[in-house]
Amino acid sequence: MTPEQRLDRLERVAKLFVAAGLRAREQSRGQNEKINILISMHMQHEEHSRAESHALNEKINILIDTQMQTTEQIKGLAAGQARADQETAALKKSLQAFIDSLRKGHNGSSS
Repeated sequence: MTPEQRLDRLERVAKLFVAAGLRAREQSRGQNEKINILISMHMQHEEHSRAESHALNEKINILIDTQMQTTEQIKGLAAGQARADQETAALKKSLQAFIDSLRKGHNGSSS
């Protein structure tokens, strides 16, 4: 192989190296752009998830407060029902005593 052929061969190899380097740099840039897009999308997703989580926590807190109020109201109703049951029992007893006194003929007037 003559020195001129060797030089031509060396030029072709150098051109191939340069072309390969350019391709690699272009691919690297493309990958970097894709990575940046993925990072950006991930950050947007995290922010959206955080906002949804915050809204969900607010709704849960409202539900908890409402449930606590409902529980207190039910306790009040149960206490009122217990009092009503006691008053009904006392009224029944008084009414029964009144009915019994009427049956015996003692209606409160002296005879």
